[in-house]
Amino acid sequence: MEFLRLHLPQLPAAGEVTTFYSYKGGVGRTMALANLGYLLAQRRTAPVLLVDWDLEAPGLQYYFPGAPRAPGVLELFEACREQLQERAGRYASDEALAEAVLDSVRWEQYLVRACDDLPLWLLRAGRCDGGHAERAAMIDWQGLFDACPALFRTFAARLARHFEHVLVDARSGRADCAAICTTLLPTRLVLVFAPNRQNLDGLQDLVARATGYRSSHEDEQRQLLVYPLPSRVDLADEAQCLLWRRGDAGYQPLFERMLAQAYGLPWLSLEGYFDAVQLPHCASLASGEPMPAPALRQGYEAFMQWFHGGLCPWHRLPSATAGLNNHHPMPLEQERTGYWPLPVAM
Repeated sequence: MEFLRLHLPQLPAAGEVTTFYSYKGGVGRTMALANLGYLLAQRRTAPVLLVDWDLEAPGLQYYFPGAPRAPGVLELFEACREQLQERAGRYASDEALAEAVLDSVRWEQYLVRACDDLPLWLLRAGRCDGGHAERAAMIDWQGLFDACPALFRTFAARLARHFEHVLVDARSGRADCAAICTTLLPTRLVLVFAPNRQNLDGLQDLVARATGYRSSHEDEQRQLLVYPLPSRVDLADEAQCLLWRRGDAGYQPLFERMLAQAYGLPWLSLEGYFDAVQLPHCASLASGEPMPAPALRQGYEAFMQWFHGGLCPWHRLPSATAGLNNHHPMPLEQERTGYWPLPVAM
């Protein structure tokens, strides 16, 4: 098995840690992450890492069948749990404890090459053997956080030193591990959703909790850029598409209100973004398709125009003319707005 060693040096600047989250399953979250990771690695500018944190239903390994079988997230944090128990009370700060624990478990040894011809790496969910499900259920994520609140933040920073993009596949729903992936780890959050009320209500609550936590905890004043990614959209039914997107309960006005509130803007427009970024429903993908999936590549590449450049979804693309977002021209002061949640007044 090939492990990460000195031939992957630290980057000149830290990379981005992005969590892909869906409130409900079955919306193509893992497929989107795998394909976007593949497209990012094809640029060959710096290594890319994919992390399968959906321990109950691991899926990334199916997109990279050539990747070696290896321990992963489960075994890594089992080792961290043991080290936290051994080192309790021996360090002056949580940050020092987190650094010592990650050094001791040699976190690099859990990474394997996802494929041989690209700078693409994989941290699997685990060995996925007969005892995986039982052991995954026994991991107390809240207990790990309570023992060392800096552990997950420090782990994300370690990964970002070596990889331009770290893409984390989070479990759906409201489990503790999903909260870790969406609130503690990322600098970016991609919300993959099908246009229906269950998905949208769950994401609205998630964004409020994640941005609220970041803005109200002194140690977590870090950027968090949110990208909505509509998926499984039936483009054949144009009237229904328009209703779900722009209706009174549509996803575009909902995300416009949601993000404006999170970032303290009086208003913003996602018109140009959602004109370009939609992943269509493709029945042919139910049985799998080689990457990058040709049927969805246009949607992925459209999303990459904002994502790879680190643009907020309400920003114009650098090459855009007045035709893009001309429904609601964006004031210059909003074009320059950073992507941090507003600090809570003390």
